[in-house]
Amino acid sequence: MKKEIVLEDFRKALPFRFNDMELLQKVFVHRSYLNEKAAGGLRCPESNERLEFLGDAVLSNIVSHMLFKTYPEIDEGELTKLRSRLVNRHTLAKIAKGLSLDKYILLGKGERASGGCDNPTILAGTFEALIAAMYFELGFKVVFSYIETILLPLLERSVEEPGHFDYKPKLQEVSQRVFKEAPKYRLVKEDGPPHKKMFEVEVVITGEVLGVGLASKKKDAEQFAAASALKNLKTKYKDISIDKT
Repeated sequence: MKKEIVLEDFRKALPFRFNDMELLQKVFVHRSYLNEKAAGGLRCPESNERLEFLGDAVLSNIVSHMLFKTYPEIDEGELTKLRSRLVNRHTLAKIAKGLSLDKYILLGKGERASGGCDNPTILAGTFEALIAAMYFELGFKVVFSYIETILLPLLERSVEEPGHFDYKPKLQEVSQRVFKEAPKYRLVKEDGPPHKKMFEVEVVITGEVLGVGLASKKKDAEQFAAASALKNLKTKYKDISIDKT
């Protein structure tokens, strides 16, 4: 059938070998399509909802791992916020569009007429279904590498957005209020080739090193040094109100 020919083109465009065409087809079957007569021509007349469920779990696992390893200085709350900015239907829908998944989704006539191919929920679900299919076909290691390639640039842009990490201004306020001086940041180490540098920064207050941060960008290392300092201040000076504004 025509749709199978289109999916063959999609399969050839993938950066890996995908053999199970029945599984690949299921990725694009929205539940609304199953009510159409044309659905009888599918090899496996089942929607992508179960794949979507699994793909969501696999994706959350991978992103959590990435954040945990990339940002050792930040706490659970910030990690959760950052994960939600990466794994949400609008971000995933943009990724799905970038991969042209919208061209292959099988929708019922009513859903298609109402713009289903541009629906963020449908697009995100299709991408999650693709992740699950890759997991079955290729294994976790390949999926992890694929997701990392896609999401690392988004992750870097996300942490650079104004207002996301506010550790430096918060530490500035605490330091001025409690110690009557501003924190000082100093670069202590710079390692790696030009395209993959790592910066180590420490923050000093009243002559004492209170936090250290490590990141691929100096300003991010300063943010994580400030996060480390705030955590240490909470432990060392229990009578200081760190969260006071």
